[in-house]
Amino acid sequence: MGAPVVVYGASGYTGRLLCAALAARGLPTVLAGRNASRLQAAARALGDAAAGVQVAPLEDRAVLRRALEGARVVANCAGPFVVTGEPVLRAAIEAGCHYLDTTGEQPWIARVFEDFDEQLHRAGVAAVAGMGFDYVPGDLLCHLVGERCQPLGDLLVAYHLVGFGMTRGTMRSSLEMLKGGDVTYSDDRWVPAGFGPRRAFVDFPSPIGRRQIGKYPSGEIVTVPHHLQVRNVRAGITVDSLLPRRVSWVLPPTLPAIALAMRSPLAGALDRAIGLLPEGPPEEKRRAVSWTILAQAQGRDGTRASGIARGSDVYGLTAETMAAGIERMAADDFARTGAHAPASAFDAAELLDSLAGKGVSWEVS
Repeated sequence: MGAPVVVYGASGYTGRLLCAALAARGLPTVLAGRNASRLQAAARALGDAAAGVQVAPLEDRAVLRRALEGARVVANCAGPFVVTGEPVLRAAIEAGCHYLDTTGEQPWIARVFEDFDEQLHRAGVAAVAGMGFDYVPGDLLCHLVGERCQPLGDLLVAYHLVGFGMTRGTMRSSLEMLKGGDVTYSDDRWVPAGFGPRRAFVDFPSPIGRRQIGKYPSGEIVTVPHHLQVRNVRAGITVDSLLPRRVSWVLPPTLPAIALAMRSPLAGALDRAIGLLPEGPPEEKRRAVSWTILAQAQGRDGTRASGIARGSDVYGLTAETMAAGIERMAADDFARTGAHAPASAFDAAELLDSLAGKGVSWEVS
């Protein structure tokens, strides 16, 4: 690769993991962000793999654009992305470099498709929002399941996590998601999601078994219709992924009240409280997390397919999926332009297979 990668938010929890994953691949990396002293410390820790440091406030459009000039790819690791996404993506378009980010925020993923696709095509570059654990394995799995029985009537993607501890950035993104305003895909169009389902269950393979799921404003609801012929897309997460199983039943009925609270001054107080917490889980706890993603598709002719993906270490995997995407986008033969889902930007099976060394396994039947 000629020009370097720029990682925006390089001194944060996920940013540092990504820089290390890029260094392992031999990709020169410029560390960018808002805090000079933190960036310098991160660059020293990275050693010879650091190709430079760029201090670039989000509100200074000219400085941010100059920070990206000459780069092949910019990776945005600084959330919440409903705040940081637009200035970094606009700078990428103006600088003529590809963009990807680690967002888990469905509204931002939708904005990339709706508001920036044409600009990206004109600039000759591509953008993939949500290139982390949320939602790379799920989007790729949905594609591999759904392509077997297209055109689809219904597609379900469901998540189950054990031992997941959030970083401060994920907590702040989660606050944005709890405010509501997310969508679901029904009858070939995106519509407001509401707060259901209240009592829905999904059968995961053993040893997980039958679990209650709650609404999950996942990125696949936005991305999957861009690469599959599908009428309805539903997403859920087991409620005991979020709360202890003995009390998790209370979550679905309380979502309307939580959404209202997140639009009140309470949201600001919670944001300040998050700032007092540790930046993220320690390495041993991070690596101990396990996750399972289930995808089920039904064709309009009645045919069915299902698939499972499994793995561990959510944040470590996010660094690896981002690095894998960067490596592919930086290659001379990468020719995509416009807004993309992971499964439309890259070969779904090849990318999932490339993660086997990081503990990811998958199967489709």
